[in-house]
Amino acid sequence: MPGVPLLFGLPVDEAKRAADDGRLFLGGCFLPDGEVSNRECEQRHRWRDGTDEDQRAEILQILAAYGYEDGARDH
Repeated sequence: MPGVPLLFGLPVDEAKRAADDGRLFLGGCFLPDGEVSNRECEQRHRWRDGTDEDQRAEILQILAAYGYEDGARDH
């Protein structure tokens, strides 16, 4: 898949570090109206690709590389 995952919501510290490294993009705290994009490239183009489950798994894998443990926090 081209581009990197696009993450919406208040980011955890691991997501901020991953975004600083270019492994994902932070889309902001609010979801846009209509179909929500889940990928973004360096030129800031956004699109939707794959399933929500695939997107979640990819994001969790990236965050785990930065020390995040799914379900370990009370958010």
